[in-house]
Amino acid sequence: MGWQVTGSRIVFRDRWIFVRADDCLTRSGVEIAPFYVLEYPDWVHVVALDADNHIILVQQYRHGFGGTTLELPGGIIDVQDSDPVAAARRELAEETGYAADDFRLLASLSPNPATHTNKVHVVLAQPAVIAKRLAPDPEEDITVVRLPADEVLRMALAGELVHAQHAGLLMIGLKAANLLGV
Repeated sequence: MGWQVTGSRIVFRDRWIFVRADDCLTRSGVEIAPFYVLEYPDWVHVVALDADNHIILVQQYRHGFGGTTLELPGGIIDVQDSDPVAAARRELAEETGYAADDFRLLASLSPNPATHTNKVHVVLAQPAVIAKRLAPDPEEDITVVRLPADEVLRMALAGELVHAQHAGLLMIGLKAANLLGV
C-alpha cells in the first residue's frame, strides 16, 4: 500500500532529532529521492483541570517561534516512563508542580504524518492540585499560568495559543471533561 523504500541513510542524529533520508518509489512508480523523515521520541501533553475548571498552562520562550508561548504542560516520553500516562504525571509535576488523582489517556495522534514517525499523546488530569515545588529541566524557563477553561478556549479559538497542536489537544481534553459545548 505504501511507498517502496529502495535505500535509506542517516543524515543527522543527536539527542533532539534524527533525520533519515529515504529513497522511495510511489505505488505508481514515481521516484522520490531523497524523502526526509524526522524521527522523534513520542510526546505527551496534559490538559490539567483543577476543581474550579481552571486549566494549568505553562508560559515559556520558544526559540523556533522567536517568542513566548502559552502551552499545555508536557514533553518527551522518556525511556523510563512505562506509558504516556506515567510520562504525563512526571511532566505535569516537573513543569508545574501540580498533581492529580485521575489521569486518562484520551488520544494518540501523529503530529505530522507526512514527515514525523512519532506520536503525540493527550492526557486529561483531574482534579489538578499543587503538590510540590517546580522542578523544570535546566534549559526550561517556565512560568505556570492558571486560567478559566472558558478563557483558554476563547484564546485557542482566537489564535492566541499559537501552538496549533496544543490548540487541537486542548479541544480533545475539554470535550472529554464535558467543557466543550459541541
